[in-house]
Amino acid sequence: MFQFGSGRLFLNPVGGNLLTNPSPTPYAALTVQDVSVDISVDLKELIGFNQYPDDVAPGTKKVSGKFTIGRIDIGMFNQIFFADEQSSGMKSILADEVHPFSGSVPVTNLATFLTDLGPRYQANGKAMIRTTSLTPGLGYYSVTAGTYTFNAGETGNVLISYVYSTIQGLTVSLNNQLMGYGPIFELWLAEAYQMVNNIPNGIHLYACRASKLGQALKNVDYDKPEIDYMAFANAAGNVGEFFQIAA
Repeated sequence: MFQFGSGRLFLNPVGGNLLTNPSPTPYAALTVQDVSVDISVDLKELIGFNQYPDDVAPGTKKVSGKFTIGRIDIGMFNQIFFADEQSSGMKSILADEVHPFSGSVPVTNLATFLTDLGPRYQANGKAMIRTTSLTPGLGYYSVTAGTYTFNAGETGNVLISYVYSTIQGLTVSLNNQLMGYGPIFELWLAEAYQMVNNIPNGIHLYACRASKLGQALKNVDYDKPEIDYMAFANAAGNVGEFFQIAA
């Protein structure tokens, strides 16, 4: 048989610490880039007086791998990696909101303002310096509850960056849980290149733990999260299965 492409990956939380409504993630929601399943065994050697061993026996075995996806889904990350607090609404970062300089400038999202991230001059991009003075000098500013105060002599436009809250979106809060806390998921991989009667070849791992979630953001490329995992035996002693319809 030949296999081409990364296959169709499905992730299903099945044990450990789970969210209130543990839900599987279908392949189309992942935009899978690549998947690896590595099986290794620790071989033990029995060596006497000679250079080569008299016997070699398998010791511990290990199933691990990783997959890279093209979609960012913090809900899915929470399902298989964190199993932590999840809530509706989020904090939004607004960069460079434009306002003309005046003595007092309230931001657009004044009612839900959270954190100042600093204003800068639109003309040259230079950052301004925060002060606690109610009458800032040129190049300085103060801020109270989303209202920015500048020197009356400032001219042109100011670009204000800040954080505010919104009822849109989703927030996953990462908390300092006890050791051992985390979800268990099963991994299904359908290899559809040489299907027979619409039946793909495939791999099923009964119980996996995610060991790493990496996101490498690049200036001129997509963010492709990479997740490392390790498989182990479930309560019934099952580790995995291989399926093959095409020889």
